[in-house]
Amino acid sequence: MRIEKWVVREHVDGVPDVERMYRKVVEEVDVRLAADEMLLRTRYVSVDPYLQGIALDTPIGDHMGADSIMEVVEAGPAARFGVGDLVQGFGGWRTHLVSTGAPSFWQTGTFPMVFPAFRRLDPADYGDDLPLTTALGILGGPGMTAWGTVEKFLDVRPGATVLVSGASGAVGSLVGQLARHRGARVIGTTASPEKAERLWELGFEGVLLYRDGDAPERLRKELAELAPEGIDRYFDSLGGALTDVVFGMLAVESRVAVCWQWGSQVGGDWAGPRLLPMIMFPRTTIRGIFSLEWFTEENWAALRRDLGALVRNGELAYQETLHRGFDSIPAAYRGLYLDRSANRGKVLVEL
Repeated sequence: MRIEKWVVREHVDGVPDVERMYRKVVEEVDVRLAADEMLLRTRYVSVDPYLQGIALDTPIGDHMGADSIMEVVEAGPAARFGVGDLVQGFGGWRTHLVSTGAPSFWQTGTFPMVFPAFRRLDPADYGDDLPLTTALGILGGPGMTAWGTVEKFLDVRPGATVLVSGASGAVGSLVGQLARHRGARVIGTTASPEKAERLWELGFEGVLLYRDGDAPERLRKELAELAPEGIDRYFDSLGGALTDVVFGMLAVESRVAVCWQWGSQVGGDWAGPRLLPMIMFPRTTIRGIFSLEWFTEENWAALRRDLGALVRNGELAYQETLHRGFDSIPAAYRGLYLDRSANRGKVLVEL
């Protein structure tokens, strides 16, 4: 069988240089499955900013990891799933793979973690309003991140001022809408006027244009005008100068959800401990967001119930940007960093 995969060729910090970082490998493989193994064909691959950290910790020559939707092509007699089943898991940038679907340990340069076991997708959960691709978006990891953060930590209350950084992305746009649904006044940051227009359409009450490296003085002035009484809840996926400014505006009993840090992962700015005095007097609670902790059957069912109902009722909107073809994966990934105005919401590649 012919199997194609993108492997890591070189580790490159900052904005990904995909021509240097990846190379395509084509292999002819004699597939012989063990009793508990499956041959899976990749249908869709998710590309996300956090993959930069995965790439930097992937051994040279190993395939690039990523969340994906796969179809079982062959299965051993004791396999977890059967032929024809659709499954979601961390299959990576590969056209096909052999796997048991069991949880897999990942020892990164930052901290160890476990990628969850593959999960079967029930076709009955998807349809015209929520197609299969949403298993990698609003009904997948991004949706669980947004729903879990709002439902289990942020404690958003009516009248609260919520700031969402990176608000036009797959996660940020959902966090903002869910906070607004709870009666909060939501402000979002985004990088272009086109994306700002989208946030207005979603009901955000304030929008701040921000790109990594913008002058803190301008950010401080404009954010003070948008939130004169301070920030009650902050969903942080950017870090950098924006977070420096926000920490000086946190209200009493505020909460900060740290989902990702564009400023450090891409911009190389790892400053931060100097901000700790700013959380003492407002008694701020800060929590790192690592949504894998919420990947339980109970939570998946609740996610489908809660977000699915809001989508069908027209109270929650999402967007997807779909690229096509295995060879387009690196370019689609690169576009997250260098062509952000062209991407809307969740970015996927259909193989």
